[in-house]
Amino acid sequence: MRHLTLTFVCALATASLHSQTADLVIFSDDGAKFTLLVDGDQKNAEPAARVVATGIRNETPRLLVRFEDATIPALNKPGYIEMGKEYTMMITTNKKGERVLRLSGEAELGTAAQSTPSKPKPETFVEDAPVQVTEVVGGGEEVTTTTVVEQRGAAGESVNFNMGINGVGINMTMDVNDGMDAPMTTHTTTTTTTTTRTTTSSPAVMPSTVKPVAEPEVYRMPGYTGPIGCSWPMSATEFAEAKKSIESKSFEETRMTTAKQVGRDRCFTTEQVKGLMGTFNFEDTKLEFAKFAYDRTYDIGNYYKVNDAFTFESSVDDLNSYIQAR
Repeated sequence: MRHLTLTFVCALATASLHSQTADLVIFSDDGAKFTLLVDGDQKNAEPAARVVATGIRNETPRLLVRFEDATIPALNKPGYIEMGKEYTMMITTNKKGERVLRLSGEAELGTAAQSTPSKPKPETFVEDAPVQVTEVVGGGEEVTTTTVVEQRGAAGESVNFNMGINGVGINMTMDVNDGMDAPMTTHTTTTTTTTTRTTTSSPAVMPSTVKPVAEPEVYRMPGYTGPIGCSWPMSATEFAEAKKSIESKSFEETRMTTAKQVGRDRCFTTEQVKGLMGTFNFEDTKLEFAKFAYDRTYDIGNYYKVNDAFTFESSVDDLNSYIQAR
């Protein structure tokens, strides 16, 4: 009984540990080799076209991709992941010719890292069989013809010889000795030479269809299908730290300055904007931040929810007029 209880406790501990980590599988679609750093921790000793990073404990890791080819600019961007998941990301080229990271898959922990995808062979390419080509070398047939014609003559008479070599005629005359007959004979010799050479070549590979361009990489909020204003909102952990920093400031003006510093290079959700508005004491400050954060919010279709943070309806009307004018 104790043994079963201990086993059960260990299983729970293992499951809890796994739920607190996440894995990343990153590969380049063109085979370019790179080195991956996650929050400054280098994940592969040698450059590779595919790198697996396991045991990530930060929901918003900073991803740095340094290519073996020094002419390719490095990629440095923040990520947003959930614990207990494995994410597959592809390094590809966008329409501007720049390399970017795009999310290509999500699976339960322990799934994606087990497979080793190589560079896929496009299904739209068709390989034809090699073609044999036979060519004649040396101008085809080469024919040499020699013809000799002798005319019969009696003793003491002259005999004419007519010879033709490849169409060139030669005429000769000679005397016939006594007692000799000059028979008339014809000799023809024909020589034919033909040389061939066989080569094998592969036809050019041509795509039969055009592969559609992948959509830009963006965060997918569960259950939300409305318009988006930015791609990757802050994780719950990063937002909690930012909010704590803002709340620690004594003056309203300093809190506003800090909040704008946070939002200058980050993306919010509507709930996060509403939460930061709650750190301000004055209605005007809340309205100012709500206008500032609108263009930096992922689910702008839910932005009506920030109205709950206002005390006066006039602030709601002012914010609505601001949004309609954009």
